[in-house]
Amino acid sequence: MNDEFTLDMLDFPSAWNRGEGDWAGIAATMKRGETVEVIQEVGSTLWQNSLPDNHSLYWEGENLSTIKGRIWISFTQRRFAPESTLPKVQLHPRVLWVGIGCEGGTPRELIETAIQNVCRGAHLAESAIAGIATVDTKAGEVGLLELCAGRNWPLKTFAADILNSVEVPNPSNVVAQKVGTKSVAEAAALCAIAQIVTARQHQETQISISHPRLSAFGGVFHPLLVPKKIFRSEKKLGSVTVAVAVCPIDYLG
Repeated sequence: MNDEFTLDMLDFPSAWNRGEGDWAGIAATMKRGETVEVIQEVGSTLWQNSLPDNHSLYWEGENLSTIKGRIWISFTQRRFAPESTLPKVQLHPRVLWVGIGCEGGTPRELIETAIQNVCRGAHLAESAIAGIATVDTKAGEVGLLELCAGRNWPLKTFAADILNSVEVPNPSNVVAQKVGTKSVAEAAALCAIAQIVTARQHQETQISISHPRLSAFGGVFHPLLVPKKIFRSEKKLGSVTVAVAVCPIDYLG
């Protein structure tokens, strides 16, 4: 009988993406039965219910004097110190929704570059992105459609009057005059989250929201991680507005 506790026994949701880290090192540590600390900041915790009795995982905050490895479950893109001998890995539940506003005809490359710049600047993992949200008049925008198809991201669209009803930190009268809503990127990202939460509110769902960055708004959870940022092409190919929000329920589609 094999009593080993291995990495393959962890029943993480299949939609979660493996991030950077020493996965071989973590696998070896677990196989030896040594202590691995789990720091889960977002995503479903249902996977913990299927752990075998002989597991060697411990949770953040417990008295751990013999940690031999660490698993982070987060939307953050961490940089591990190369001199550290402790194997560490990252898992990224798909919890980030990116709100996009753009001029007509903006190419995929500019939209994708804008998203990458925002993620890099805010230390967000691109593999934690669940999808894109925008106003419904952009449902046929070629650059957006190409990006979503290429990255396997769903595209959620909302009517201008729905977006206009959302309270955002950076409303714009100029945008309101053009598209009928004072916000596209920020409001769309928040609407995408509200839609998911509403759809799942009657289901039994265990979630974890403990990330310290989510207390930046007066000590109360607020899903908007990155308020709108505007990017313009030097070649006059268009402009892109990006906002990022985090959902308390990870996207499993």
